[in-house]
Amino acid sequence: MVRLPSRQVHLDFHTSELIPGVGSQFEKANFQQALKLGNLNSITIFAKCHHGVCYYPTKVGKPHPTLGIDLTGAMMDAAHEIGVRAPIYITVGWSARDAEEHPEWLARNPDGSIQNVNYDVDASIDAPKPLFSWKTLCPSGSYAQHIYALTKEICDRYTVVDGLFYDIVFVNDACWCDTCRAGMKELGMNPEDPEDAKRYFILNRQRFLTQCAAILKEKHPHATLFFNSGGADMYRPEYHPYSTHYEMEDLPTTWGGYDKMPPRAKFFARSGRDYLGMTGKFHTSWGEFGGFKNPEALRFECAAMLAYGARCSIGDQMHPVGTMDMETYRLIGQAYRYVEEIEPYCYDTEETARLGIVLSGSQSSDEGLVKMLLERQIDFDIVLSGENLSRFDVIILPDCVTLDNAAAARFNAYVANGGRLLLTGDSGLNIEGSAFAIDVGAKYIGKSPFDIDYAQTEELAKGLVTSPFLFYGSGNRVSLEGGRALAAVRDPYFSRTYGHYCSHQYTPYTQDAPQYPAAVEKGGVIYLAHAVCSQYYEHGAQIHRDYFINALCRIYDKPAMWVELPSGGRARLVRQRGSSRYVLHLLYANPIQRGSVSVIEDLPELRDIPVELRIAQEIKAAKLVPGGEDVAFTQCGGIACLTVPKLKCHQMVVLDY
Repeated sequence: MVRLPSRQVHLDFHTSELIPGVGSQFEKANFQQALKLGNLNSITIFAKCHHGVCYYPTKVGKPHPTLGIDLTGAMMDAAHEIGVRAPIYITVGWSARDAEEHPEWLARNPDGSIQNVNYDVDASIDAPKPLFSWKTLCPSGSYAQHIYALTKEICDRYTVVDGLFYDIVFVNDACWCDTCRAGMKELGMNPEDPEDAKRYFILNRQRFLTQCAAILKEKHPHATLFFNSGGADMYRPEYHPYSTHYEMEDLPTTWGGYDKMPPRAKFFARSGRDYLGMTGKFHTSWGEFGGFKNPEALRFECAAMLAYGARCSIGDQMHPVGTMDMETYRLIGQAYRYVEEIEPYCYDTEETARLGIVLSGSQSSDEGLVKMLLERQIDFDIVLSGENLSRFDVIILPDCVTLDNAAAARFNAYVANGGRLLLTGDSGLNIEGSAFAIDVGAKYIGKSPFDIDYAQTEELAKGLVTSPFLFYGSGNRVSLEGGRALAAVRDPYFSRTYGHYCSHQYTPYTQDAPQYPAAVEKGGVIYLAHAVCSQYYEHGAQIHRDYFINALCRIYDKPAMWVELPSGGRARLVRQRGSSRYVLHLLYANPIQRGSVSVIEDLPELRDIPVELRIAQEIKAAKLVPGGEDVAFTQCGGIACLTVPKLKCHQMVVLDY
């Protein structure tokens, strides 16, 4: 199997037709100098951009009107000459020229209006244009044929095509353009039925992916292939088989933060295919000329990718005249030299975590759960549909994992065989939402009539207050049925309305005795009546996180790894079976929100970090990487204890057995 390069740049070039002299200053020496300075082994170059123009002599598309050279080919040849791969970028969903010249290619809403992103179709040409503003096209019918022809032209033109990267492929989940409406009717589907429209969208995209792949593989059977803007979405598995690898476009500074990547990396690690994390050199996001990220932040982001087994990709955008900015590649090079130093210890690893999480399909629930675990350095793995559950000591079902008969039987058997469950909110209910499908020690009554409520606990109060504490959404109402209450619900006097309100925000709790449990335990199963995970995602209350973690620790008492770090620390223990070693990754940074951007500036050094690891094999030696210094340790009863002397940004401990 051809492995995915580990130190990549994704080079954008969305260049206005109004800019003169496009590519006029491109020089092979300048391009190669940048690649060498950046320590790259791959760079994604461009064939067609969001403006709808091409950067090579095309007969299928429209060349950029002020371009005088084969810029795509020149970049490719320059990269290949120094041993750097150069997969090729083709836009699909956003193409401004095609949108204007072929309105029949545009994706449509049910009422016939144009699907778009931040685009005012009634704006005058002199009106300010919002950032990231495009009309969306639908790759069906004649537009799909256009992309096929463009793909074939590229594959025929160049002797070596390392790969193709198709962008903006899955922006929406349904389309009602004339072509899609006709296609639905041909298959006996009803265009007015939203579910039929969604099913057809998937079928149409799968047909598009299949055809693009066939064209590429006919001439270039070993080329890589990736379909972006959904191809690496955990919640869209119907598109995963069509890519040769996965590119997780996270851009943590502006696209949801630094905790989006770990669960995605763990999910795609299970695919058996290579995957990469993608960040940017920008302060904000794509299209930002002259924006620079703190070099230390870039190094932290790359180290985090490697800690989760991902290859690295950093986004850049070339100046319209075709020159590469050397300061950009100097900064990238600083990060990538570190990557090159440590990458032998980062790939082809296997999980050690005995805690599993089931993806709920709700971003707020899943990411809220992941944030709570990461902030307490509790490692986890993703539970895949149909897999053997016996490798997990505990499984968490966050907020909204309702169960059909087959899933309920699977989890009930898991519990019967000694497995443990932690469920929150609606998780564990049957598909109808009428009763528990798992014996949680309680009977489901229904939804609370109140907008908010409070929880009070002593059993789960370690490090917490024993006074009632607020939940920003009320929990489910349940009654005990064989279980034991670990916390109780305290109801407010009333929900907040114009007719009934108190103070600025929330109605206080009554003095009535609690009637409903907020947390129930029965054997190895704990149920929390509130949607704790999504509430943590939305509100970030430490008391909610610690309440949840206290519940988890009652049933998850033998984690593979225990590390004492602040909440900004991240820890992961993996095994490299082929090298007979374990690798402990420690990361620490403290992102600060500045405006709309999450910024890493200060990376303080932490010292003397205590660690306990459950490792069955006899450890022969432990050393720091990078550095190589030996680390003293003791091992008794399958537990290795050591102290990591320092951590600044990223530190690994390699334990040979």
